[in-house]
Amino acid sequence: MLTIEGLYGRYGDVTVLHDISLTVERGSFVSVVGVNGAGKTSLMKSIMGVEIKTHGKIRLEGEDISNWPTHRRVEAGITMVPEGRRLFPYMSVKENLEMGSYPSRSRKYRREGFDFVYSLLPKLKEREKQPAGSLSGGEQQMVALGRALMSRPRLLLLDEPFLGLAPIVVRQIRSLIPKLKNQGITLLMVEQNVASSLGESDWGYVMVNGSLVFEGKADDLLRSRDLHGVYLGV
Repeated sequence: MLTIEGLYGRYGDVTVLHDISLTVERGSFVSVVGVNGAGKTSLMKSIMGVEIKTHGKIRLEGEDISNWPTHRRVEAGITMVPEGRRLFPYMSVKENLEMGSYPSRSRKYRREGFDFVYSLLPKLKEREKQPAGSLSGGEQQMVALGRALMSRPRLLLLDEPFLGLAPIVVRQIRSLIPKLKNQGITLLMVEQNVASSLGESDWGYVMVNGSLVFEGKADDLLRSRDLHGVYLGV
């Protein structure tokens, strides 16, 4: 689904991504883990084509999208749930969800999109008339996820989706991953929380200071002393 080769990324004169290469197979769930400041969000922004200047190759199903504008990448089926949710707090839950369905690939399927999102996240149906800013942090994260799903993504990017959430909400969101994969959605997530991300993943990468330092099957990484060294300094 996604292939990245020799990717560098910079903000102004500061290079924050160094020679990144990774592969996300169609229908899989891949996680990139790393401590705060490792470059994970910059990687996601590079894939979406926002805010960061890049050099290297980004391919979606073999097609080079490295120079595509963001809106074209969204139309091709890439959608991101951003860190911090970025909702419209004074708009209703339903209006926030509707914002996700404006790409032409999803606009005519808006009704089906609502049905799908509400089937996965029934609490949003209960809250649909409430201002999004009035919800709890966990419920707001569900709105952000629902908004992304309204665009009918083929590749869903999740940027720190568990940050600051209660364990029960983390479990609720994790439980959706097999259902999304069953819908043919490929997932790429970046996270600090190793157990919450690698525990459900097919494949994992570890990022340190803007570089991917090792990769492997998620179960193997969880047992790896190298991973423990990155996080614990041992």
